[in-house]
Amino acid sequence: MSEDLKPLAKPVDWDELYDGAFLKAGELKGKKFTLTIKSVDLYELEGAKGAQKRGVLSFKETPKLVALNKINGICLKALFGRLVQEWEGKRVTIFPDVVKEAGAMQGDPCIRIYGSPELAHDLDVVIQLRKRKPYTLTMHKVVAAGGGKAPPTQAPPATSTREPGDD
Repeated sequence: MSEDLKPLAKPVDWDELYDGAFLKAGELKGKKFTLTIKSVDLYELEGAKGAQKRGVLSFKETPKLVALNKINGICLKALFGRLVQEWEGKRVTIFPDVVKEAGAMQGDPCIRIYGSPELAHDLDVVIQLRKRKPYTLTMHKVVAAGGGKAPPTQAPPATSTREPGDD
């Protein structure tokens, strides 16, 4: 190896090896983060089922994006209401988890909604996905501002084609 070549860091999770526009569960390193929603937009993203319109969150604290899967969308609707543009400015706490639902991605890492400092009290949310048995997730009233420093801030060039997971 060249003496000019210096490692940036020791990666812990596979997700840290490949940078992209979207925040990945492994980059959260097991911690919760409270972020302020800057924008909610629709993108056409390529996934396992081909190109699909997906809601995408951007945040004030990081240039990384989070593509909304159905579960996280249901949780955000329960927290902040149906009018998605009113989610802007709201604080949401995310955390790394694993896909618990049956299917090809079961056991894979994912990002889930933990709750918000803006909740008055814990809130149970019923998750009803097509052809699946309903279950309940609890959205938590978050007391502190989050789990330490903001998540990774490196963002790729605007031309990146990195795809988020389809959980």
